[in-house]
Amino acid sequence: MRTKRVHKWGAWCGLALLVGACGEDIGLSPEPEPEPNAPEDSRVNHVTNADGTWTTVVDATSSEVWVGVDLDGRTEADAAVDATWDLAIQRFHVRTRGGVNGSGGVKVAVLEGADFGALSAAPASGYAEDQPNEGTTQGTVFEREGGWYNYEVGTHKLTPKPLVYVVRSDQGRYFKVRIANYYDAVGTSGVLSFQWAEVAAP
Repeated sequence: MRTKRVHKWGAWCGLALLVGACGEDIGLSPEPEPEPNAPEDSRVNHVTNADGTWTTVVDATSSEVWVGVDLDGRTEADAAVDATWDLAIQRFHVRTRGGVNGSGGVKVAVLEGADFGALSAAPASGYAEDQPNEGTTQGTVFEREGGWYNYEVGTHKLTPKPLVYVVRSDQGRYFKVRIANYYDAVGTSGVLSFQWAEVAAP
């Protein structure tokens, strides 16, 4: 059964609340432009930002369904099929269509301390593919070494780490990505949003 859809404006408000709460300017437009002709029941919704980046909000609330995102086409994709998707999200899990999770050759470089806004070209090295899980150790690039988030024991909430990911897509293009939020406006978990843009090849 499909989970209830999260309205894209509600999800955007949740993203805005995160920005205010964290006190960090992540360069999002205060008046985003919605993606034209996006299906109302889509699990993936995009807004354009004034700086030319995109913010994508993914309804990944289901514990059974992986929601695919094709960065090249800026569309939702069927993550159950090994074709035309780059990232797939289920709850707080993020995997790529490369390594053990697909034949797309998608690779990711993790940049610590990078300036997302200033990053205009992909690094020449440091890329990795998803690997098998080993016991409690997650093998996906987004979840290695503690993952993309910090876990707050008292509140059981996830807060994105200040990491920038550079994703080499299945089409050989490069995109900078940073995860912005894991909750919508009313605190529903599994509504993951990320800011991203294409950058020049190395």
